[in-house]
Amino acid sequence: MTDKTTKRTMKVLLKEFKADKVKNANVIVDIFGRLESNEAGTVTSAITGIHHIFTYLFNEEDIKLPPKGSGVTQTANDKFNLWLYGRYEETYKKILSLLGHEERSVRELSLCSLVKLIQSEGRHPVKKRPNATYHFPQHRLQLLLMKLVSDKVDHRHLITLLLEYMECQDFMFYTLLVLSTIVKIQKDKEITEKFMTNLFLLLEHINIPMEDAVSLDRPKLLFEADDVERLEERPMFTIPYDKAKKALNNIWSEVLKYSLTPDLYRRSLVLIPEKVMHHLDKPLILTDFFMESYNLGGAISLLALQGVFILVHKHNLEYPDFYTKLYTLLDPTVFHAKYKARFFMLCDRFLASSYLPEYIVAAFVKRLARLSLVAPTPSLVLILKFIANLLIRYPGLKKLIHKPNVKAMESDPYDMEEPDPAKCRASESSLWEVATLQCHVLPYVSKAAGFLNKSLPSVEYNISEFVETTYDEVFERACKVTVHENVATTFHKPQGLFNYHNDQMSQSWSVV
Repeated sequence: MTDKTTKRTMKVLLKEFKADKVKNANVIVDIFGRLESNEAGTVTSAITGIHHIFTYLFNEEDIKLPPKGSGVTQTANDKFNLWLYGRYEETYKKILSLLGHEERSVRELSLCSLVKLIQSEGRHPVKKRPNATYHFPQHRLQLLLMKLVSDKVDHRHLITLLLEYMECQDFMFYTLLVLSTIVKIQKDKEITEKFMTNLFLLLEHINIPMEDAVSLDRPKLLFEADDVERLEERPMFTIPYDKAKKALNNIWSEVLKYSLTPDLYRRSLVLIPEKVMHHLDKPLILTDFFMESYNLGGAISLLALQGVFILVHKHNLEYPDFYTKLYTLLDPTVFHAKYKARFFMLCDRFLASSYLPEYIVAAFVKRLARLSLVAPTPSLVLILKFIANLLIRYPGLKKLIHKPNVKAMESDPYDMEEPDPAKCRASESSLWEVATLQCHVLPYVSKAAGFLNKSLPSVEYNISEFVETTYDEVFERACKVTVHENVATTFHKPQGLFNYHNDQMSQSWSVV
């Protein structure tokens, strides 16, 4: 059977079924049989057809579990609905198995169909639970996620497709609950790298708002109304914070016991402070995790910064050497690190406290200024704007601008090699490095360094605009600079290729 014939036959079968679903109920059995085909085209056609049938049945509310009880008599319609429910169960499990199909198109279509079936069942519940206002088929989602969060197969491609639904608050919340169950099931099993890779991809997209966070907009839900006119009729949903918090605590109390690959270790250092830490019952249990990471040096220290800072400032962790360690992290390698942008944005936050001693901030200003002499060109404006912001933030540091006796390295008392910012004598120095950059070959760099010669603005610069500058952007900016015509390039007009005024080249070479 060709694909064309299969598609045409499928259209006929769907038309017959919708014309008389009772008389043509065996159409479901026929299409279900095609899911066993060895031809990918036949299978995809069958998935589409069976999905349309059950979506139609849910919309017509024909899939219902009849009431149970010894005194309840089942009508013919009840028996038919029960039969349809049985076929739906078989179909869902069969499509679930096709997530492991060798053809990528089959796997992707299967995933899409499963989510759409969950959506249809949620809009038209098979059996409404008493005292429940929101009927999300969590058991269906659990079957799907247990298949995706496999300990034997890398399902990152399929999980990536699923992530678009994580924007729906109901789907995200119930995904969190299901992942909590999955982690509990895996507790006594061997944890594989594939399982952790699959799990982390989902955990990174779970962002539970705080309990007191109030949104004026209606949240995006999986069970959105089919049309705008029925928008107000959709079931209401708000994330039960207590359940979400409990699930997060359960998941991360187990995940942090697992052996993490270097990649997952780095990702966890980013994920935990941003989306997990503020929901934990006891954030201080992460102290060893972040402190050990912070002391490792290199990129790991950069990533651990935020976690350590939160523990120090929000949970009263004593770490008197935090700024000393941060100061030592400012070296030439930071400008080439993958996490440079993150590092500088965090530094901006860390140096925003009004309780910092002036000598500490002066040390950071001076270290940044000295690094500007060896930093790559795309980072120069970032450094200059950062220094300007610190001078705006701490007006007492303007004395670094007005010290005419310190004009070069030889007369500079600042000790770049001293790891303790309290002993580096930065307050006795000046910003002669920034003055040097006023002669930079690139006009936009020299212009940025010009803040030394004029009054500082009252509002700080937004350094986020400069953290990701690339060489391509530097080149494009340089190309846009207007060059004045008739710029003199030599004092004497050349008479030939090797015939310049007092030219030594022409004395040794000639054109034959």
